[in-house]
Amino acid sequence: MIDVYCFSGAGHSAEVAAYCAERLGGRVISIGADTVCRGERALIVFPVYCENLPPPVAGFLRRAEAGYAALIATYGGMSYGRALYDAQQLFPGSVIAGAYVPTEHSLARDGWRFDGAPLAPLLAKISEGGAEIMLPKTPKHILSDFAPAWRSRIAAKLVRGGNCVGCNACGATCPMGAMRQGRANSACIRCLKCVRVCPRHALCVHLSPVLSYYLRRRRCNDTVVYLN
Repeated sequence: MIDVYCFSGAGHSAEVAAYCAERLGGRVISIGADTVCRGERALIVFPVYCENLPPPVAGFLRRAEAGYAALIATYGGMSYGRALYDAQQLFPGSVIAGAYVPTEHSLARDGWRFDGAPLAPLLAKISEGGAEIMLPKTPKHILSDFAPAWRSRIAAKLVRGGNCVGCNACGATCPMGAMRQGRANSACIRCLKCVRVCPRHALCVHLSPVLSYYLRRRRCNDTVVYLN
């Protein structure tokens, strides 16, 4: 039994984590502010945001206590930067496998369906164990480290509809503590978990013309698996 640790905003990484956990016979454990990765081995699933690691994932990796792990980074068909490489630099244990997995883009909502078949070799390796690998430092856009959360907030405006009743379900589940009764502060990273959990569907996202144009680019649909 191998537990799968997952950070997921819009739900795509959660889908990948559930698929893997079913095949590994383990639990899906949500990554929160105090979650610690323990045990001999683990699988860690997280999304790529603006070619970077989400802040909750970075903190989780730094405090991990597992002996070794496999890493899966989900991405919305655009660029994944060097997210796996960055994650390995933060993880204190040994990384024995990694993968970039395309999913539907949380902002484009393009209907892309996750295919788990290419992950079979990775799941076999985390089950059986193996030697540590060095994940490659893949290309990253020169501007990707420039205020990614700020750029997301400018390009994707979170809008509260008139049917919001102030239940604060969004605030109770926000991983950054950035939401209160449907309004986001400057800590918001646009993970869109608030949109997903709102019981009245009172939250939506309006995209800037520049981001809308960017998201119409041709998708990259490749699953990339690193084993040795």
